Amino acid sequence: MSRNQIVLWLWVVSTVLIVLTWLKMVSMTFGWIGFALGLCASFLTWGFRPPRSTAPPPDVADNHPAPKPTDRDGTQGNS
Repeated sequence: MSRNQIVLWLWVVSTVLIVLTWLKMVSMTFGWIGFALGLCASFLTWGFRPPRSTAPPPDVADNHPAPKPTDRDGTQGNS
């Protein structure tokens, strides 16, 4: 079974346990177990770090150095 399938089943079981607690069909302990399973599913999905963007920052997107500043006359540096 893949990690995504495990996460899906953890979410389903946790949701069912929480809803059964709301309907007073099981004790509150099972509701807390449902919340704990949902938290475990979140950690399996995202890991312990928040998700990162796969896009590089805009200044290195094209791997070119930033342009050097120019003077008023269009030349670069001290001339």
